[in-house]
Amino acid sequence: MIGYVAGRSPLHRAHPYTTLSLAAAILFGAFAMARPIEVWLLVLAAALLAAVGGVLRTGARTALLLSLPIWVLLFVLHGLLGAAPRVVIGPLSLSAPGIARALVLGGRVTGIVLGFVTALATIEPHRLVEAMTARGVPFGRTFLLASTLTVLPRMRERAAQILEAQQCRGLRLGGSPAARLRALVPLALPLILGALAEVDEQVLALDARGAASDTRRTPLDPPADAPWQRTLRWTLLGLVLAAYGWKFWRMR
Repeated sequence: MIGYVAGRSPLHRAHPYTTLSLAAAILFGAFAMARPIEVWLLVLAAALLAAVGGVLRTGARTALLLSLPIWVLLFVLHGLLGAAPRVVIGPLSLSAPGIARALVLGGRVTGIVLGFVTALATIEPHRLVEAMTARGVPFGRTFLLASTLTVLPRMRERAAQILEAQQCRGLRLGGSPAARLRALVPLALPLILGALAEVDEQVLALDARGAASDTRRTPLDPPADAPWQRTLRWTLLGLVLAAYGWKFWRMR
């Protein structure tokens, strides 16, 4: 699951900049943490954020699937091939500092992915566009961000439509691995051609709407930005700066 999920959670109702600030705080805070317990407390904070947004189950599953290859690579590089001292766990001889390093790096990746998957699931693209328009962000940048946020859901929906259409025409997805590979061609080709056609349509739509104009646009329905949300965003910035200050002080 990567994309917006409709809901009525506090994150869904919050200003989009607030949710993005929470995810960004997890991102920058992860690199300020150098110990496994600190990093995994940040992962716990990302999980609590997903729980507040009502997307903990799907968000955690997506984050784990995306970070699993990195976890395997970290286990091999740092756990199996790391330096001494080593600990023996069953048939494996693992590097103690390597395992600690893998926990830090893997925890960072997991926490960052979970935080931004939660943000993508709880920020409605329309509200984000309205919020950016209200802040005077140029239309071209706003459209670029909105199209990036919605590209995966659009591609997923188009792929499902193509799959259903091809199956109605007699396409079989089962059989040997070679037969399955041959079945990918009738699915991938229309998907790629449809994406290219959509690019042309979007270019024409941008030209018709004057995307190159520097005129400031008026938002139709800007999301409310309560004072406590602005205070929270500034507080998150202060906490991140304090975390980096503490990190550099320990490195002295």
